[in-house]
Amino acid sequence: KSGEKGFMNMKSQSSVKTSPGEPSDVEAIICPAQPDPVFLSNLHGDGFASAYEQYWDDKAMAEMLAMTGVFVHQFSGGFIMTQISFETAEILTFAVLPGQRGKGYGAALLKAAMLHAFNKGATRMLLEVAPDRKAALGLYRRAGFERTGVRKNYYAGPEGKRDAFLMETGLGTELNFR
Repeated sequence: KSGEKGFMNMKSQSSVKTSPGEPSDVEAIICPAQPDPVFLSNLHGDGFASAYEQYWDDKAMAEMLAMTGVFVHQFSGGFIMTQISFETAEILTFAVLPGQRGKGYGAALLKAAMLHAFNKGATRMLLEVAPDRKAALGLYRRAGFERTGVRKNYYAGPEGKRDAFLMETGLGTELNFR
């Protein structure tokens, strides 16, 4: 069951350094009090380049950041935006620049967001992901996420619509990233 997976022995921190098995040259992941919507919008646009991936412009990013419970973890080549509502955290968007993928940055960002959500009282984390995002699916599975459903016709593109997988993991009962 997805609710039986998560972090344990967590400590609060404002930035996350890499851990064993991750590249030593990954810069610190920060969680700024006032994230810059223009910076995030630029990263989002560069990280989501295909016709199916929906780019959030400066205005859309500012609107997302203004919502209650939204936080961002970032470094110069990517970010993850999550919203916490009561015991549930949801990944709203997650972008790593193409040239930075496969280097451990995504795992570091995801770990930082999961740790932050746990420390804020979340007991589970949710997300949607396109079925063809193989690297993302692998990362989420390693973090303890399990597929819980399908959102039909979630993503729109020039060749029609495609589905999204719904995924979930628990926070706080067992170590993730196995």
